[in-house]
Amino acid sequence: MKEIKSRKKFLFVSDFDETISLDDSGVLISQMVSIEPEKFFKKVKEVRKRNIVQLGGELAYLLITDPDYKNRVKKDTLIKVGQMIRLHENAKELFNVLKKGIGDVKFVPYVVSACPRPLIEKSLEGIVPGHHIFGTDFKFDKDGKILDIERTAAGQGKVSIIDSLIEKEHVPRERVIYVGDGSSDLHVMLHVNVYGGFTIAVSPSPYLGHISKRTVLSQNALSVLAPILEHCLGYDEDKVKDFFSEIGHPVYEWSRAKTEWLTIE
Repeated sequence: MKEIKSRKKFLFVSDFDETISLDDSGVLISQMVSIEPEKFFKKVKEVRKRNIVQLGGELAYLLITDPDYKNRVKKDTLIKVGQMIRLHENAKELFNVLKKGIGDVKFVPYVVSACPRPLIEKSLEGIVPGHHIFGTDFKFDKDGKILDIERTAAGQGKVSIIDSLIEKEHVPRERVIYVGDGSSDLHVMLHVNVYGGFTIAVSPSPYLGHISKRTVLSQNALSVLAPILEHCLGYDEDKVKDFFSEIGHPVYEWSRAKTEWLTIE
């Protein structure tokens, strides 16, 4: 009887806001209740200064405590914003490739974000199944108004979710891939790195670039496959380009640069 070779399994976890999406959900939610982006960012800065919530949980905190948001944002508001969110080009194609697997490697994709879960689920409808999405869960009243936070996937909360997914999917810690763009990803990236996992930043933020093992800047969601193919599958640059051509998305330009941030007085 012919022996069946088992596929190597990786856990792929991505943030949502400005990682899969092009938009900041907090800005869009604010605009739905006539709050300017500048005012929203000022409120976020004030919450961070007080250190009363974990990084990434500022929006959820504002929705249940700030008088400009409280009782004005409903579940329907979150769903409407989810319909408005613009995704990175080929976001659906990225998850299709991951679900299909590459060669003898299998990927189990999840989205873990501090964003409100109803918003993410609506935005990724038909792309990522609901049970593979973790976001901030709220308690709503009978009219859909937000009453309280049940659970948020911010800061250390993301770490806890990653740990539970590792156990659920029976994946070794060194086979965890995490993709993120901002401050709410710091704790989870450090956690994944400590155990030999692979972290990818998709923004030029200096603090994130120091922590992530690779940084990829592109408007195309498929771009994160390049470092994954190199690091996890051992592809060289030519083989990576061949792969992109095979899936119908050839690489037109690939620039590599070592970036250094200096502050000199």
